[in-house]
Amino acid sequence: MKSIMIFLASIILTVTFTACSKKKSEIEPLPFRMEVFKNDIPFPTEKYLRIGYSIRTWEYAKDGLALQEIVILDNTSKVELMRIEKADLPKIHKNPIPANPYFENDIISSYYLSIQLPIPLNQVVPSSVGHRFIFLDTIHNQGVEVEGAVFSPRIDAHPIAISSPVKGTNWIFMNQSTNAYHYNTMFFIDGKIGTGEKYAFDNLQFNDSGEFYIGDPVKNDSYFNYLDTLYAVANGIIEVLQDGLPENDGNAQNITFNTAIELAGNHIIMNIGGGYYAFYAHCHPGSFLVQVGDSVKEGDPVALLGNSGNSTAPHLHFQICNSKEFFMTNGIPFVLKKYTKLGEYGEPPITPVVISNSMMEEMTMIFFD
Repeated sequence: MKSIMIFLASIILTVTFTACSKKKSEIEPLPFRMEVFKNDIPFPTEKYLRIGYSIRTWEYAKDGLALQEIVILDNTSKVELMRIEKADLPKIHKNPIPANPYFENDIISSYYLSIQLPIPLNQVVPSSVGHRFIFLDTIHNQGVEVEGAVFSPRIDAHPIAISSPVKGTNWIFMNQSTNAYHYNTMFFIDGKIGTGEKYAFDNLQFNDSGEFYIGDPVKNDSYFNYLDTLYAVANGIIEVLQDGLPENDGNAQNITFNTAIELAGNHIIMNIGGGYYAFYAHCHPGSFLVQVGDSVKEGDPVALLGNSGNSTAPHLHFQICNSKEFFMTNGIPFVLKKYTKLGEYGEPPITPVVISNSMMEEMTMIFFD
């Protein structure tokens, strides 16, 4: 059985490079405090209501403080909702921002991180959430606790609901219901913060033995999802279409890039109304069934799944944002109108359960009509 965990750890769109940096505009310094500066609409899965948000803090390392744990609290009752230990802390964005050959990074004067707080569906959502950051004072060798970043979850708002961009059985959507990978990606450019990938997913398709390919892993035809049809997730208009970029050979990652947007490979950006844009990345070259300006209806075929761009194997990278920029935009949480849960990857199958207006957890096996 091929290990999905290897793929989960390596599937790529996020930009990471080691070129020289050009430092630019400095963002306003933050006092000794921490605050929630992005409070996203919560989205349900079959297990949790996932509350996503981002925090800005002071540059605590300059005070000799090393972050050890984050405790998330019901700010009214002070009951612990979640504890993130040192080994599982989210990515902390701080100076120096890792350099890349495509963007000129800002100098930032705060630390930034993103958290998804999972509240069980049978549990009341707190009206106020706070945080306790637990530090080691490395100068005096003692513990320090700082509380703050209080906010109210947006429990009266609902995420956008879409149809699935793929059909068929034995799918897993990955990286969307987690604190890791896409969710913690941020870009700091020209005084703005880009979080386009924040709620993105990648997908794989398996056979009944739990394998996502058979044969030579450097051949695209070995993967079960390769050349699957991709569908319009809503009524919309095709606003951007990139075609003609080459594909990687299976998991070889053997193509190079000249611009940042080539990391997305062949792709579509579809205006689906309400200020929302659906992004389909890594498509197969020459497979598009639409053109720029075309109006499409929900469920129309638009392209074939491929392996172009910054990809470790054939898959669809999909995200919804509030503009047609790919990186310097805001990723938007969303749910699927309907899917059938078949079980959890690596666990015995269950009696199929139809679930509506929900996203799935990362290891949920699913079926789409």
